[in-house]
Amino acid sequence: MSIALFFAKRLRRPHRGQALVEFALVSVVLFLLLGAVIEFGFLFSHKLELTNAARSGARWASLHSSTAWSSNANPDSSTIEGQVRAAGGTATLPNDNNHIYIEYFKVNGAVQTLCGYYDQALPGFHPVGAYVVGTCVIPGNLVRVTLTNSYTLVTGLLGRGVGTAVTTKAVAVMPVIA
Repeated sequence: MSIALFFAKRLRRPHRGQALVEFALVSVVLFLLLGAVIEFGFLFSHKLELTNAARSGARWASLHSSTAWSSNANPDSSTIEGQVRAAGGTATLPNDNNHIYIEYFKVNGAVQTLCGYYDQALPGFHPVGAYVVGTCVIPGNLVRVTLTNSYTLVTGLLGRGVGTAVTTKAVAVMPVIA
């Protein structure tokens, strides 16, 4: 065996586990990145479900005016709240003002003025100022459905730890048609 070959073999020995060590170091970063992508995907899916539910509720409210409210814990599907909960992914959304909030706006040119809202706690429509249901919930005015819900993190990579909740919000506005 030549001296050059002897030293070449000798120099390769310390590097035997180098690939394994590099993989161990890089794999931690890759798994964290993969976990963050998965968590963001779940959070984005939750936000889309909430947005679609808000649109569904606003669409129903725009077509069914003032008779479509409910303060029941499990509202019928013929109500704004029922349509929100039936939209998919939001069936467990509580029917209260903190999670489903419905407002009506009087439109005068480019100016929009809050003229009333539905309150599940008191149940009923509550006009603001000199408005009443008959002057607020009319075609041409706007209805705004705001949904707020919390999303519990699966991996904890986007928050303080597993089980931490992130608040998500979705708003949909449509003109009252009927």
